[in-house]
Amino acid sequence: MNRGEDRSISEEIDVECLCPPTIYLQPYGNYTKDEASKLGKELEKHLFDMFSVDLDCEILPPLPLSDSLMNKAKSRYRADKIIRSLSAKADDHSIYIGLTHKDISCSIRGNADWGVQGLSLIPGKACVVSTFRVKDRHDFWKVACHEFIHTYFNYHHCPKNDPSCLMQDAKGHPNYKKKKGLCQFCQSVLKI
Repeated sequence: MNRGEDRSISEEIDVECLCPPTIYLQPYGNYTKDEASKLGKELEKHLFDMFSVDLDCEILPPLPLSDSLMNKAKSRYRADKIIRSLSAKADDHSIYIGLTHKDISCSIRGNADWGVQGLSLIPGKACVVSTFRVKDRHDFWKVACHEFIHTYFNYHHCPKNDPSCLMQDAKGHPNYKKKKGLCQFCQSVLKI
């Protein structure tokens, strides 16, 4: 041991846990456990492909969507309210993803009640995704990955605005057909 490396045995060293989080999938309403299980397998596969880390998805029992989570017009569920309810359960080693078939909305870009496919609050430990606006259900895992990356990494949208990148900002016109993963820039920034 070098002189500069000499440390007292009683000295405490803070070590940040580098363990990947557990992803808890929370189905709401008529979103079934079977659908959540299928999505969980897709997330595990695609997140492994992107980050080379095994992530576990655990499926929670479905919960009803309470009227208290709706917008003022009672026409959509507020994504931010769903996220807040999920965040109460989260800790530093977990991410909660709410799953629904219902229409969800948030306040964005001057619109008080804008319909969205998903939402994350950065920083946060929870997000929500909905199939309601997803044209091709085979692309739903991409919406969930996008929101997971926002949530886990506190990462905003792709700064290169690469149309092949899952983290590209949809700007109200989501198209996931060409998206298979992350662009080179986002890959270089995001690491578990």
